[in-house]
Amino acid sequence: MKVKKAKIPTDSSIRNYLPVDYSDVYACEIISEKAIIPDDIMISFWTDSPAWVNTLFKLRNFLVKFVGLKSSEEGNLENFVKCIRTGESYRFVSVSAKSNNETVLLLADSHLNAYLSVHIRHHEKSKKVSAITLVNFKNRLGRIYFFIIRPFHGVVVKSLLKRAITKTIG
Repeated sequence: MKVKKAKIPTDSSIRNYLPVDYSDVYACEIISEKAIIPDDIMISFWTDSPAWVNTLFKLRNFLVKFVGLKSSEEGNLENFVKCIRTGESYRFVSVSAKSNNETVLLLADSHLNAYLSVHIRHHEKSKKVSAITLVNFKNRLGRIYFFIIRPFHGVVVKSLLKRAITKTIG
């Protein structure tokens, strides 16, 4: 399974949040008869990370405390999963759009808004699964924060997407 840079799908509801300061899309084509829903990929994406990604997030959570940004480490996993499944809000995460082929999360903080989407396009014998990130900076701290994490962002997203798809399709 190869995850590659792609374009925002034309039927993605995340387009409603354009224009933005930063965007990227990573996608892969898979052949599987198993039903795949965006919620399952999104949940796996956030809850089943390899050890090296967990280490990066722990480092991030430690460092952001010093500048007053929100951390994900104090959260309740059950409530986070419920947020994604039901469309409710939880802490600084809310579901901003949801359909049969897409789930869009908004992570809102004082320094930036990040929209994260899992979009699935069903073809006759395959599926294209996309992970889309849109970021709007609210201030200089948002730009600095994203400048620091950006070199890791693509590597992390590609790894998490591949892992989430593999886990979901079995």
